[in-house]
Amino acid sequence: MRMSDPVSTNDGERDRNIIRDNLMAQICERQHNFDMNGGDQRWSFKEIWKSGFSGFKDRKFIDKIVDEYRNETDYFDIDNNDKVGLTDRGKRYCKERQ
Repeated sequence: MRMSDPVSTNDGERDRNIIRDNLMAQICERQHNFDMNGGDQRWSFKEIWKSGFSGFKDRKFIDKIVDEYRNETDYFDIDNNDKVGLTDRGKRYCKERQ
């Protein structure tokens, strides 16, 4: 799925896939930028949300899907300051995506 795919509030599985794909695209892009340029290696979830989830207005819905995906994959963590960081497994996933 491309990041520009429209959101369907009537198709929960499709929405979950869009959220997962957009989330990892956003995080992997940030990781790639870090690898190339340095800087922060933890990123504001609020900024990721603005960049990747413009079709979703309900943060609670996003949080639910993100938490499920985080628990299923162990690709990333989110700290108490709402900052996202990749785990070693997530970094490998992003390298494979390139």
